[in-house]
Parts: sequence; structure tokens; C-alpha cells
Amino acid sequence: MRFKSKLVLILVFIIMSFSVFAAKSNKKEDVKMPNIVLYDQYGKKHNIEEYKGKVVVINFWATWCGYCVEEMPEFEKVYKEFGSNKKDVIILGVAGPKSKENLNNVDVEKDKVISFLKKKNITYPSLMDETGKSFDDYKVRALPMTYVINKDGYLEGFVSGAITAEQLRKAVNETLKKK
Repeated sequence: MRFKSKLVLILVFIIMSFSVFAAKSNKKEDVKMPNIVLYDQYGKKHNIEEYKGKVVVINFWATWCGYCVEEMPEFEKVYKEFGSNKKDVIILGVAGPKSKENLNNVDVEKDKVISFLKKKNITYPSLMDETGKSFDDYKVRALPMTYVINKDGYLEGFVSGAITAEQLRKAVNETLKKK
């Protein structure tokens, strides 16, 4: 009985993971994504608008989120494959550490988030949203949540749930091919 339940859950997850990358809607209007200006775990400031002309992947995550932690090595792999943010693709994580500004933020304190990233050998930039504003602006209601933004700053697609390196690579390559 337990085996059947586990098998059903695994099958549902597999089916969802293959269908999670949502292409642009059929609306006549493109969806302009909100700007994010935050510092990463290294103290470097990132302004999403400054990445215009590049494909930007933004992954919202938390240290306690099992699927987030599972997919982090996948993001790390793709981050390195596409030039470690030095070429046409920018890969960013966004964490929501608790802070004086937001004691109810989604994760542990900033220093613990940074220690977690070091322990897991995650080197791609992870922005520290200590106020929760970007989580609100991007309407993040579940974790992980990944957005792919095209070269013009418009939503190309999003994933609610975990994503594999293969799925991420495909989404990025498809977005790079578009004008």
C-alpha cells in the first residue's frame, strides 16, 4: 500500500516537472517583470534592469525547502555552463532571510543563509531580500519558484516547483533563440 502511494506521488511529480515550464500566455500584451535591486551573498549589488539584453533566470528559494535544496546543484551546473553570469545568461537565486525589517520573512537569518550556501558549495549569486518585497512583487506563494525573463525584460516563462538542469537549459536556450 505504501509503495503504491509513493509511486503515485513520484509519477505526479514527474508529470508536473515535465509540464511546469509555462510559455508566454496568449495575451497580446507581454508581461514586464518588476525590477529587483538587491545585494548577493558576496555583497555585490544586482539591478535586474541592468541585465537588459541578457536572459535572466531568477529562482526564489529557502534553506528549509527540500525541493529548493535538491535543485541548487542543477542551477550551479547551468550557471557554470552558461559562463557564470559573464555572457548572455544571468542566473540569480533570491533568498528571504529574516531581518529587522521583516521578522516574518521566509527563511533563517542572513548569516545562516550565507553559511548554508558555502556549505553546499553554491557559487551563483543569491540575492538577499530582507524585506520580502521581491517575493511580493513576483507573487511568490510556493517554493521553489523560477522565472525566465527574456532579453527585453519580459516574462518568458516560470516554474512553480523544482526544475532539473536539463529543463533549465532547454528554457534558457529557447529564450536565447528568440529576438
